Amino acid sequence: MISTGASDISGGVEPRRRVAPAAGWYAVGLLAACFTFSYIDRQILSLLVTPVKASLGLSDTQIGLLQGVSFSIFYVAAALPLARLADRRNRSHIVAGCVGVWSVMTMLCGMAGSFWHLMAARIGVAVGEAALPPSALTLMADLFDRANLARATAIFMLAPFVGGGIALVGGGALYAASADWAMPVIPGIGAVERWQAVFILVGLPGLILAPLILLTLRDPRVVRPNVENDGSLRKLWAFMFSHWRFCGSYILAISLMVTLLNAHIAWMPSGIIRTFALDEAAMGARFGPIYLVAGASGTIVAGWLVARGDASAMLTRTLRLMRLGAMILLVPALGAPLLPTLPLMLASLAVAIFCTSAIVSMGSIPFQIIAPTDLRAQTIAVTSLAAALFGTGLGPLLVGMLSDAAAALNVPHPLMAALSLVGGVTVSIVIVLLSIAINHRGGVAPRSDQQETTHEDGFTERVRS
Repeated sequence: MISTGASDISGGVEPRRRVAPAAGWYAVGLLAACFTFSYIDRQILSLLVTPVKASLGLSDTQIGLLQGVSFSIFYVAAALPLARLADRRNRSHIVAGCVGVWSVMTMLCGMAGSFWHLMAARIGVAVGEAALPPSALTLMADLFDRANLARATAIFMLAPFVGGGIALVGGGALYAASADWAMPVIPGIGAVERWQAVFILVGLPGLILAPLILLTLRDPRVVRPNVENDGSLRKLWAFMFSHWRFCGSYILAISLMVTLLNAHIAWMPSGIIRTFALDEAAMGARFGPIYLVAGASGTIVAGWLVARGDASAMLTRTLRLMRLGAMILLVPALGAPLLPTLPLMLASLAVAIFCTSAIVSMGSIPFQIIAPTDLRAQTIAVTSLAAALFGTGLGPLLVGMLSDAAAALNVPHPLMAALSLVGGVTVSIVIVLLSIAINHRGGVAPRSDQQETTHEDGFTERVRS
């Protein structure tokens, strides 16, 4: 099960330590825990929109900036350099450092007294989180064969939905409980407000995880001093541009799916609160479990479907499953925000979240399969970079701007109208883009540590030895 295969590095072999199966799954569990807490820290703001707006005097557009552009621009700026570092250096050390950084910055969000202070702290969260996905996904690709890689990736990709669900349910309960707390006074800041206390508390677990990673997680790749691999930017862009039809359409499709995911994460809680006059705790208790269960179920089912069947056809199977999920998603993405009753809306959102999670959870698998070994983290980072620009950045901001515009036109429930419009348009485009990616999947360069298999449709794919 454990891969100890070779990869090109300066013309030689990149050695790897042998790792016991239990140690591999421990690594997956620990990395998934980190990813879960990253989403709790990232998404807790979506629950606290109302008190943050009231405390700092913000508009929906400013909240969209805090949840989107301010996060995504710096996530993008840090992602590729940190991914290049992950292709060359000890990935467990990189992950430990980044977990510590984003946890501290989340706590600093709770000390913000203005829009600009909160934006600066959000930028710090973004920079800290940028290294985790490429480091973790490439580390798992070195630990598992293809079938187990799909399962490990599915477990890791549960995090956005488990983390989001915990942020909604736990954050709502924590915010409600804070009404009875005697809030401390921080010198230079003053009395801590309830929303600030929530930020500080959710940042604390990362300060425990960071040293645990440093002490217990071993990178199976042996990093040799003074030896550089050939994963240069020139080689990265040569790989991407030589297969630009596939890479371009696929990366844009993933980016638009992340746009929808982040639009729902950032604004659906506020939309439910505004439409049905709920408080934060009641909204979290209703929407949080649906988000967690539907998101986790979609991710698990996607991992199971991708893993079963012929390993040599995993790329084709993954792309077709993603397109099928997008076709099913179209109706609830468009219609769920407009439904008149909360039970109907939640039921439709459950379908939407299931399909969204299934598609997004498969997003890294194609490049884990086809990218050259010394470019894996960087190709995943390029996908994350585009997803951050379009998804994390554009999704919350676009919905916030459309909501403000709809309100100015006296549209009923302007926030829900904005969510419906963004959902219908993005999913329609995703279906087209995934069809293009499927049509141009042939000829994509396979990884050098795989055996070649030619399918009857003429597509050549390689399976790891």
